[in-house]
Amino acid sequence: MNPLSDVRLVLLDVNETLSDTAALGAALTALGASAHLAPTWFAAVLRDGFALLAAGTPAPFADVARAAALTVLHGVVDDAALPGAADRLVAALGELPPHPDVAPGLRALAGAGLRLATLSHGSPAVAEAVLARAGVREHVERVVGVFDEAGTWKPAAAAYRHALDVCGTTPEQTLLVAVHPWDLHGAAQVGLRTAWVDRAGAPWPAVCTAPDVVVSDLGRLPAALGR
Repeated sequence: MNPLSDVRLVLLDVNETLSDTAALGAALTALGASAHLAPTWFAAVLRDGFALLAAGTPAPFADVARAAALTVLHGVVDDAALPGAADRLVAALGELPPHPDVAPGLRALAGAGLRLATLSHGSPAVAEAVLARAGVREHVERVVGVFDEAGTWKPAAAAYRHALDVCGTTPEQTLLVAVHPWDLHGAAQVGLRTAWVDRAGAPWPAVCTAPDVVVSDLGRLPAALGR
């Protein structure tokens, strides 16, 4: 029997999993900065957000993102223009396009009879926007913003437990789908099933709990689940 045959709900991470953050490069270029700063900035956002979470003082994602933008853009953008540039870079997160596999993948999952929801520590508005741009909002029953709703970030156990509570499901019936090993590792500690979307063909970090399934794009997930 497929060990994932009990899955009824698919929880989808948003930033990078659904949205294509490569487009942040264009936002940086428009500010007069290098497109290569995009991964540096996003990594700084996660670093600082996780540090605040570990210290017991989590902050809103947008606040962390803006603070990191001010740091990354310092010395690149004129001081007088820096606050506005940071605001525009954070706003760009809500304007990102979906990856090409998102629309067909989510439609296939819904067509296979699976419930769909998103789970992010960012603003629910960002998830709503990328789902709308992909044309799949009607297939997603719940957009869960764990900081807005529960005051925490993933990969804290409370984030995944909150999602289970509001979606009315159990860990064994729930599959977290993400491109981030740290996110999947956190979900696995709570007992959720996990699926890694490895679009780049990267190696899995051995320090993290291995995912239940690995796919190269979301369109391959229904088959991997035996649906």
